Amino acid sequence: MGAQEPVKPAPVIKIDIEVVKEGKNAAHEKVETDWMATLRKANFPATYYALSAMSGTSQVWWIQTMASFAADEESQKFTDKEPLRNSWDTLDARDGELRASSRKMWAVYRQDLSYKPESMNLSKTRYVDVATYRIKLGKDDDLAGGAKAIFGAYAKGNVDMCILGYQVTAGAPQGTFLFFMTMDSLKVLDGGPELQRALKVGLPEPTYQQLMKGTGDVFVSMEHDLFEVKPGMSLPSKSVADGDPAFWKPKPSAKQGTPVSIPGPPEQKK
Repeated sequence: MGAQEPVKPAPVIKIDIEVVKEGKNAAHEKVETDWMATLRKANFPATYYALSAMSGTSQVWWIQTMASFAADEESQKFTDKEPLRNSWDTLDARDGELRASSRKMWAVYRQDLSYKPESMNLSKTRYVDVATYRIKLGKDDDLAGGAKAIFGAYAKGNVDMCILGYQVTAGAPQGTFLFFMTMDSLKVLDGGPELQRALKVGLPEPTYQQLMKGTGDVFVSMEHDLFEVKPGMSLPSKSVADGDPAFWKPKPSAKQGTPVSIPGPPEQKK
C-alpha cells in the first residue's frame, strides 16, 4: 500500500482472539512478539495483523488475511513440519500461561457492506474500530438495504473514511457481521457529529426515521470496540511493510521479539 501496489480487502479472514489475564499484558506482548519474530525468521507463508483492545475486555485480535479458505492449509502444513513444529509448541505453551481464553472466527468479505474499500491503506493504519452486529434470522436484506442507504449518504456528504464489511461464517452465532473502520489517527473519531449530519442531509427524512426506528426489528445486538495496531505482534505482507517501514520494520530493541531457536534436523548416525 502507500507507495507500493494497492492492497485489496482480503476475500477471507481468520481471526484469532485471545483474552489476556489481568496484569499479564506486558508478558503476553513479549511472548507474541517473540512468536512473530520466529515466524518471520522461518519465512512463514501467512500474514497477521495484531489489534490490541483499547476498550472492553483486555484482548488481542490477530487478523489473518487470505485469498481463500484453502490458503490456510498451506500455513497449517508449514507449522506441522519440523523444525518449526517444536518452536510453535514451545511458544504456545508460554502463551497459554497468559491467556484467560481464546477463540477463532472465520469471515468472508462483503463488498456490498463496505464503504470506500479502495481507500484502504494498511500501511498507515494505526487504529481500527470494529463494529460487531448480530441480526435476526431472515433480516439479511434489511441489513444490506440499510448499509446501502447509509453509505450512499456518506458518499453524498463526501465523508472520507474506509469501512470493510465481513460476514462471519464460523466461530460466532449465525447472523454476525463485522465492520472494520481503519484509521491513521484517533482524530477520525472526533468526526462523529459530521457522520450524523451527513446522514440527515443525505437521506430523506422519512428514510432516516425509518432506519432509526427499524433498528430494533433488524438487530439482536450491536457493539463497538476500539483497537490499536501492534506492529511487533504482526506479520504484515511485504507491500504493507514497505509502505511505512519506520512503523512496520522498526530497528531491533529489547522490547521487540527474539526468535525462538529453531533446531536443525538430527544428525544421522554413521
